[in-house]
Amino acid sequence: MLAALAASLALLLVGATGAQAKVVELTGTTTFTPSSEATQFLAKHGVTVAPTGEATAQDGSFAFPIAAGFGNPRTYNGLLAHKGGLQFTKGDRSAVLQRFVAVRIRGAGAVLLAQIPGLKGGCGHLRQALHAFALEHPAVGKRIRQVARNHPKATRHLLRAVWNYCKGGRVIVLARLTNLSKEATYNSAVLKADLKLSGQAARLVNKIAGEHAVNPGAPLGSAESNVTVVG
Repeated sequence: MLAALAASLALLLVGATGAQAKVVELTGTTTFTPSSEATQFLAKHGVTVAPTGEATAQDGSFAFPIAAGFGNPRTYNGLLAHKGGLQFTKGDRSAVLQRFVAVRIRGAGAVLLAQIPGLKGGCGHLRQALHAFALEHPAVGKRIRQVARNHPKATRHLLRAVWNYCKGGRVIVLARLTNLSKEATYNSAVLKADLKLSGQAARLVNKIAGEHAVNPGAPLGSAESNVTVVG
């Protein structure tokens, strides 16, 4: 399912057609290192964090295998879909964030999506978010619609993949990706970014906490993706 989502979104999000629609398949691992502010916040509120699924923990960082990745080899616009997740536990309560998808769209910046299994909202919530995105970025929305008209089969594939992704729980914008950098070699690259808590995620945290605990833009940490071109 993640591969289908990645393949379909790559075609539409890179915003290219014809000879420009050159995307490459990527594989690898992304390592996330929490910021000191995030670590202190969790400790203050008695919350522990553990990897789930195929994610692993080492020396205070968490590694997530890339399930599928596609992007423009020059700009790396596109996305990286990951396996595994993180489980947050406080006492006898716990919550999971999983299926992290990093998306970089030309002209609209980069975000990290996450699925919260069991949380109400699902596909209806994602549909509203996509509609809001199109209103905020009309040029990008127009480009995506043009590509969708030129590639109806891929568009149908996209809709099926997104449905499979969001029906298992609410998909949220977890973070904005800033300070993006890229070090490329012949067939691989190291992609780096800082993660800032999104307004959507901040509201969710404050609702769960029952108080105003965090603000949008709070530093979550840094991510480093070591990616390799497949084939």
